Amino acid sequence: MAGGKKMTLKKPTQRSKRKVRKQNKHRGPVIRFKFSRLVLLWIFSLILCFGAYLYKINFHPDPKKTPATNSSSVAELPPDSGNAEESVTDESSVVSDSLIDVPNGETSEEDTPSVPSGPKKTNPVPESAAPQTAEYLETCAFLGETNIYNLGLAGLLKPYSVYASDRLSLLNYKKEYVMLNDSTIRILSAINSASCPIYLMFGTETLASHPADESAEQFRILLDDCLAAAPESEIYVLSVPPVAASAEKGDKPLLNSTIDDYNSKLLEICNEKNVYFVDTNTALKDNNGKLDPHYAIEDGIHLTTEAGQILLNYILTHVPA
Repeated sequence: MAGGKKMTLKKPTQRSKRKVRKQNKHRGPVIRFKFSRLVLLWIFSLILCFGAYLYKINFHPDPKKTPATNSSSVAELPPDSGNAEESVTDESSVVSDSLIDVPNGETSEEDTPSVPSGPKKTNPVPESAAPQTAEYLETCAFLGETNIYNLGLAGLLKPYSVYASDRLSLLNYKKEYVMLNDSTIRILSAINSASCPIYLMFGTETLASHPADESAEQFRILLDDCLAAAPESEIYVLSVPPVAASAEKGDKPLLNSTIDDYNSKLLEICNEKNVYFVDTNTALKDNNGKLDPHYAIEDGIHLTTEAGQILLNYILTHVPA
């Protein structure tokens, strides 16, 4: 019996220990931690913050913050003309090879520059009571194609007054560079914020291949760009010179009748925009309504140095008081 009792005493002790070990095995935290849930919570928080940021900047903009304007200076302008730096951003430097880059010549209300204020200008500019001296030309900026470029080459204009090249035209003035003080610059950047008189002569290089009305509409766009770039400047539009009889013949003839039509449309645009129109074409015509062959180089289109001097003399005697 004693031996049997001893056996019965050991069994409860073993069961008790196993029970304790089993209970200890199931002990642990009530809530188990999962790392994946934390990651999802973090991503969800980022999405909420980003959404709140977008809502704020789109529907509650800060009125104190205004867009910055690009005003700069890399080119030397004539005295009292201001400085301009070429903008590296080139939203306007890419233009189409077609003549009109705005369909039907239309622009949006925001893109249409306002007509310059002030008294109505008399066009064409009448002859002045007293001519200006040659020093006046040094205070001006001349923008144009080959004819203006050649005035600089011949020394009739100071280098810093000439913003032109023999490649510039109504088609590429937004992307073509001109040479100025041993550096290159686009003409719209060169006149940015200028306050000097600005003379424009454009059209000769496109009229042989494009109608007068389309060329005039492209000039309107150029003029609007110049008015926007230099609102403080007085702008003078020079009529396109006539061509010699030889230029009216050939595969791509340039007719004086086309030039006359184009210049008439330029006059209308100048009156509309209230800028000056200088009729240099009339000053260079002979009795037959053409350019004297002695005033034209071999192509019959571009002016000789002597003709360039006549053009500048006409400008000096047609400056409003």
